[in-house]
This record gives sequence, C-alpha cells and structure tokens, in this order.
Amino acid sequence: MDTIGPMGRPEAWSELEGIYADLERELSTLRPLCRQSSKCCRFKEYGHQLWTTSAELDYLVEHEGLPVASGSESGTCPYLKDGLCGVRDHRMLGCRIYFCDPAYASAMAPLYEKYHARIKELHRRHGLSYEYAEFLTAVDRRLGAQS
Repeated sequence: MDTIGPMGRPEAWSELEGIYADLERELSTLRPLCRQSSKCCRFKEYGHQLWTTSAELDYLVEHEGLPVASGSESGTCPYLKDGLCGVRDHRMLGCRIYFCDPAYASAMAPLYEKYHARIKELHRRHGLSYEYAEFLTAVDRRLGAQS
C-alpha cells in the first residue's frame, strides 16, 4: 500500500473528480438550498464535524496547499475565506454533501454513504493507504509533520 497517498497520481485524482462530478449531477436533481451562511465551515459553533479520507486530503493539499494554521482551536475550517469556501473546486465529499437545507436533511446520510463507499474503493483500486479521520485533526497532523 502506498503510504504517501495519491501525490503525483493523476489517475487517482481523475477518478476522484469523476466521483465528485457524479455527486454534483445527483445533487442537481435534489437541488438542496445553500444560503452561503458558512455554517458548514464553522464546525464547533454549529456542533458538527467534517471527516475525510486520506486520498481526499492529499488531493486538497496537493492542489491548494496546507493552511497556515489548522483551525482546531477555533473549530473553523482553515480554508474559509471571507465567509466562503476558499478551496471550493478541491473540497472533500463531506463539504460537497453538507447543506443546511432542512428539506434535504434525510437525503444527506444515504448520499454520503454511497459516495464514501466509492472513494474507499478508489483507495483499494489504486493501492492507496486508507485513513478516515476528522478533518481538523488530520490537518493538524499534516502541519506537525511539515515542521
């Protein structure tokens, strides 16, 4: 198993982007409402967590870089910029699925499970080490390893 992740692995990234594109097509039929409140990025304040896989985090970091700080103390996504996602094109599954729209709430968990299973299979197929971790903790580890 590759313990580095998909750094420099365009075939894995291409497949991940395809999974994300399939999700976007499915979301376009569900049409959840986003009010751009940034509640989804202020984890601690709104009582939720963002989880990610190692390949998704590698993909994000390779395309956007590591943030200056993790956001662990504030409980806010370190990529939140001026109330909006600063890494929208490379954000993770959990970010893409989460909407504050109450009419969409019952669709969120099954949709997440469906696409998470595909991402997990991507790890296996490409021989990538699979890790599923809380996002801010995973970013903290990456920042610590960089020091």
